[in-house]
Amino acid sequence: MNTSRNITRRALVLIALVAGVLFASGAAAQASFRDSATVTATPMSVSTGTVAAPAAGPGSLTCRSSSATMGLTWTKSTSARVNGYQVTVYFSDGYTQTVQMTATATSWSQVIALYNVTAYSVRYSVTTQTDYGWTKESTSTGWFQC
Repeated sequence: MNTSRNITRRALVLIALVAGVLFASGAAAQASFRDSATVTATPMSVSTGTVAAPAAGPGSLTCRSSSATMGLTWTKSTSARVNGYQVTVYFSDGYTQTVQMTATATSWSQVIALYNVTAYSVRYSVTTQTDYGWTKESTSTGWFQC
């Protein structure tokens, strides 16, 4: 009889364990959550920024017997957070040369070998550079040649 009691006791414990597991997992599966929020519709607008190009002057090329001096002046960009300007010299053969300038600069000049401006024409532009990575190039000048 001792053995049948053990079997009965074990069967009841096993049934209780299985029922507990099923009850616990069933309760979790039936849980629900609710939440709500009120959203007030407000008009929204997004605008895109622009960078103003500097106003480039007419440029110059002063020719001497062995060299020439290229030059350009400009009015600063009205854009915020300008951190520099880049002057670009365009040669008529397709070559370009760039010169980095500070944010306070408003003019540039550079001596060049006379051959380079007798064999080729040059023109100039200046580009506004901002600290957030946007740029805007001015209209280029006319062509110059010695």
